[in-house]
Amino acid sequence: MAIVYLCGMPGAGKSTLGPLLAELRAQPFIDLDTMIEQRAGMTIPAIFSSVGEGQFRDFENLSLVQAASRGDSVIALGGGALERDDNRDVIMASGLLILLEAPLPLLAARTMSQVGRPLFRDGESLAERVGVLQMLWERRREYFELAALTFETDDADPQQTALKIFEAIDGLV
Repeated sequence: MAIVYLCGMPGAGKSTLGPLLAELRAQPFIDLDTMIEQRAGMTIPAIFSSVGEGQFRDFENLSLVQAASRGDSVIALGGGALERDDNRDVIMASGLLILLEAPLPLLAARTMSQVGRPLFRDGESLAERVGVLQMLWERRREYFELAALTFETDDADPQQTALKIFEAIDGLV
């Protein structure tokens, strides 16, 4: 067994599917964003507004190294975690990277009710949100392509999606 890393766009289901997959694998689930908030002592939007994205990415790297050192687990990465070389090095050396995907309009709809997300503007329209997600996708696509496996998360039942992932990676990690 090894570490399973879940990556994907905001709203792709990393924090929803991660605990379900971890339960199937009888491993702990680690949400990297939660670790970052604990390390910083503030929410991610507060980190972005008070110290900026650069310091946030430093917190993210420290949290990732700490999480990876724990060994076998399922780790939900933040949407931009793969943008840093040192993060990619840790991930690729210690586990299996899985991309969770869904159509941009669905991702936009899933994230519309979440306020205070640092990369989105509260009150933006669905079309504006799709535009922001399109820009993020273009920026992150090359990193998402590093994933060993890709799963669509537009299924209505997260339990079934987690089971599909579990069965596909059985024997790989």
